[in-house]
Amino acid sequence: MTGTPADCAVFLTHIWSPRIARHFERLRREAGTVLPVFLAFHQHHKKPPPEGMRPDIVVVTDDCAQVVSFRHSDYLARQSGNLWGYVDIVWLTMFLSPKLAAFGRLWLVEYDVDYSGDWADFFGAAQTYEGDILTAGLRSITEDPTWFHWPSLVQPAGVQSDPLAAFMPISRFSRECLDTMREVLAVPGWSGHFEVVWPSVAIAHGLTVAEIGGDGPFVAAGRRSLHYSLDKRNDGGPGGSHRFQPNGFSYFEEAPSKFPRRGWIYHPIKVEATPDQIKALTRRRRRALMMRLVPLPAREAIRRVRRATLRLLRRAVRVCLRRVRSALR
Repeated sequence: MTGTPADCAVFLTHIWSPRIARHFERLRREAGTVLPVFLAFHQHHKKPPPEGMRPDIVVVTDDCAQVVSFRHSDYLARQSGNLWGYVDIVWLTMFLSPKLAAFGRLWLVEYDVDYSGDWADFFGAAQTYEGDILTAGLRSITEDPTWFHWPSLVQPAGVQSDPLAAFMPISRFSRECLDTMREVLAVPGWSGHFEVVWPSVAIAHGLTVAEIGGDGPFVAAGRRSLHYSLDKRNDGGPGGSHRFQPNGFSYFEEAPSKFPRRGWIYHPIKVEATPDQIKALTRRRRRALMMRLVPLPAREAIRRVRRATLRLLRRAVRVCLRRVRSALR
């Protein structure tokens, strides 16, 4: 194996299927030439892993209380059993597993993250990237004051730094960062959505936070426009390889033609979506594209024409039915 043994990658999933299994095996096969790759499985209640799955690490939600007690109790108080905004309690429990104790920098790769190239190229390049948190979508509250989750943030009295938010489905954390998060989030003081809590805690405690690539304000020299583009509109339409809204339903190995750029991160790839969900998301994307491309007065005119056309069609159907009934009498 080439590369430093200080780095590893952990593929985290809460679901399992043959498609996800092949996706993981590709990651391990390609990235494994650069760093060790582990499989982690999260489940809300302790039970055997799915048939055929052999995870290296299993995290049960309730066990997270032993690692970050206050953060876990905060999750229970706010989320009523839903991990939305508090999935970091799973990360910390996973990363602090004794099986990963030998590693100084640890990558998180969620199951719906994909790469349109050889994973070894990505992780090989990133070995030289600095940062206690290496992530995507970094911006301050000053730069992006309308982000939905800013109000969730609670900071200790006296914290002066401008809060930061990030987009973290694929991110790398130093051992110092993980130890700091465990210490800070085990006691009252910081609270809120993980995408603002983690980068803000890091900055407040003197840790370094860096952008993997893209074109945001925190991109290091030489990495601008590398690895991904972000969807700043977040309206469900096309645009941005690394985004919140679904970005595809087939992994790169299954359908490479659906990935327009090579050597980029794509997220989220929702292979578990049902046919009805795919249809609904496709309609949403088309509507968003129309709203971007067509001026508002034109959109209103299109809607009026559509409604008038539907009325005419219904009227024509009713006339035809009446004529058929009359002919059958």
